[in-house]
Amino acid sequence: MFKRKKGITSFAALAALAVMVSACGGNNGNNVSNANESASPSNAGTASPSGSAAAETSGPPTEISILSIFYQKEPPTGDNEILKEVEKRTNTKLDFTWVTPNNFGEKINVTLASGAMPDLTLVLDTGNAAFRAMAQQGAFWDLTELIKEYPNLMKFPEGAFTNNLVDGKLYGVPRVRPTEGNVHPLIRTDWLEKLNLQAPRTTDELYAVMKAFKENAPDGQANTIGMSGFVGQENMGQFAFIEDTFNGTAGKYKVVDGKLIDTTFEPTERQALEWFRNAYRDGLLPKDFALLKYDQTKDLVYSGKAGIYADKPAEIVNAIRELKNAGQTDVDVEWLPYLEGPSGKYAAKGSGHFGMFVIPKRVPEEKVKKLLEFLDYGATDEGNELAFYGRSGIDFNLVDGIYELTDKAQNDPSFGFMQNIFMKYDKYSTLGKDLPPEKLEKERKLIDEAAEVSVANPINGLTSETAATMGSDYNKKIQDMKTKVIMGDRTLEDWDKLVAQLKADKTYLKIAEEYNAAYQARLGAK
Repeated sequence: MFKRKKGITSFAALAALAVMVSACGGNNGNNVSNANESASPSNAGTASPSGSAAAETSGPPTEISILSIFYQKEPPTGDNEILKEVEKRTNTKLDFTWVTPNNFGEKINVTLASGAMPDLTLVLDTGNAAFRAMAQQGAFWDLTELIKEYPNLMKFPEGAFTNNLVDGKLYGVPRVRPTEGNVHPLIRTDWLEKLNLQAPRTTDELYAVMKAFKENAPDGQANTIGMSGFVGQENMGQFAFIEDTFNGTAGKYKVVDGKLIDTTFEPTERQALEWFRNAYRDGLLPKDFALLKYDQTKDLVYSGKAGIYADKPAEIVNAIRELKNAGQTDVDVEWLPYLEGPSGKYAAKGSGHFGMFVIPKRVPEEKVKKLLEFLDYGATDEGNELAFYGRSGIDFNLVDGIYELTDKAQNDPSFGFMQNIFMKYDKYSTLGKDLPPEKLEKERKLIDEAAEVSVANPINGLTSETAATMGSDYNKKIQDMKTKVIMGDRTLEDWDKLVAQLKADKTYLKIAEEYNAAYQARLGAK
């Protein structure tokens, strides 16, 4: 059992069904919007008091090799000034292997298979059966007890640890993410004001607002719709939040009486499809939503042809800027904290992490402690500020409590590279940068509202061998039917027939059985 130091909080142990497969991640049935982990980290642009002093600098520098992803235009060069500053403050000599997002999966698979891992190796898919098998075989350091000596790392949310456990043990340092402030509907509140409407808080109210937007076209655009969005091949994409509101859970599975049930079989899933089917029939959704890409869904909003789309609150600043660039004035966008449907109030709760850094067992224990000290510094206010904004007076200036990057920082193609390594837990970091103080405070209160009713995906951190091998095919089949029902190409009765087929499919049912076994094992380990 994983417990915080001094017994403040207990973490549920996670039983892993680790089966060595061909280095591909398992499919756990998550919707893309319910994963809610952004590719590149974001952090609020307001200043916070400096946290702790730099790491211990006595003695020779600790040499640390690191394999990590990067989202910047270019990786930093060896003489990068911020890199040198990080090394100075932490008394380290850093040797990075930077990998682009497009190649990261292949690179990490090759690295894990070779056994020649750097001191800190980022693993994004900690549900990968091959990775979990390696952990069980002793390839990585068990940090379950060691990490408790590092106070800033222990500020990470519970899910960051729980969702990464293998047989109740923690084999890495989570790459922390906020659990609140996830992909919910963003709505143009200036449109609401024009039409004398309130922000919706139920699925019925949302439908009514969408209809009012279409009928009144507040920006005067022809063919205005209510809500923009897309669906994925295996999930409801940007519309998943509404589907999840009907089902009262994040993703495909829901806990009922201590057991996981597949919401595909639930009446609320059928109700959600009926809601979307009606919305499409009434012209409230894009006619070609099944073909749209993410940027195209935003373009409909920026052009004034849609007043709602789903995203994280960090997108608010971009949406307002793009709308103003398009000639709109007095625009405002707000993040909806929750919706209420037949299953009650619902908000999405994230997993609290996006992968973790593992340490190969070959590293001596004393160096392991140095590595944890290094990452602990990165979780302080000071380390976080250095990673996200650089050096005061050189890379940024504080203006009325807001970080403003200098031209030097903005023209550096690798600026912000340490964001991929140093991360501090901040409940409100999904608000992003540059929100005015008054707007920032309002959105923080909305995140607090969401936290009161948010629900996490119950299969986060669980594995299913059948899902890993067959889950994607099933998900595509199910989503294809959902899309066709919504567009009117199939009927709700056709959906009922598919549900009946799945209920009789022993292979499909085995997925839920395996997740339930892992879930019960996790509960039993408390």
